[in-house]
Amino acid sequence: MKKLRPIFTGLVAALATMACSSGDDNSTSPPPTSPPTGGGSTVTNPTYTANIKSIIDANCTSCHGPGGSKSDVPFTTYAQVSANASNIKVRIEKPAGDPLKMPKGGSLSQANIDLINKWITDGMPN
Repeated sequence: MKKLRPIFTGLVAALATMACSSGDDNSTSPPPTSPPTGGGSTVTNPTYTANIKSIIDANCTSCHGPGGSKSDVPFTTYAQVSANASNIKVRIEKPAGDPLKMPKGGSLSQANIDLINKWITDGMPN
């Protein structure tokens, strides 16, 4: 029985480690590029609150938020995002590899780009 104790202890430790590491650890994951948007480009009347805020929060506020490298151009409120909408539109549509392409290190899905463009075209409803 004493010979089995180290084996049992090792097995329990291994299982505990596997259980703790099987979760979704965002610290090593690339930035999200496609948060839920309520249907992507099939949304007919996108609003900031219902559709655009989740895209901005998931892809932009790590830089354009408190403590971010571009916190001097914040995107944490409707007023800030709508005031920068034309620049956001230009930057998200830049080709891969362009140093001005946003978000840095990734790209939005075409559905999310279309949704942001529709929101801007529709007058940026809150």
